[in-house]
Amino acid sequence: MTQAQGERLNRQLALVKQATKGQFEHLECPDCRHASVSVWFTHPQPDEYRTWFICADCNFHTRVHNDSIPTNFTEDRVNSELKEMDESILEAANFKRPK
Repeated sequence: MTQAQGERLNRQLALVKQATKGQFEHLECPDCRHASVSVWFTHPQPDEYRTWFICADCNFHTRVHNDSIPTNFTEDRVNSELKEMDESILEAANFKRPK
């Protein structure tokens, strides 16, 4: 891993830490470095949760697959468009998660 890749990864991990603390708006983007990242959740299936990080100023977006309900999860932070995308990805998957 290059130094630049390591720094970018550290900035992405900082987003996860901030979301865990309940900070959902105006987070620093790992790419453009603007305070323009928002945190959103999806809950595409029972026992399936995702945390999304979306920048309003550039193309940066990423998601975390949670192994349980995320800290500070609230239904008002569920993004319906992202949820539909996650549902379609899970539906199309060749290998389904065991129940």
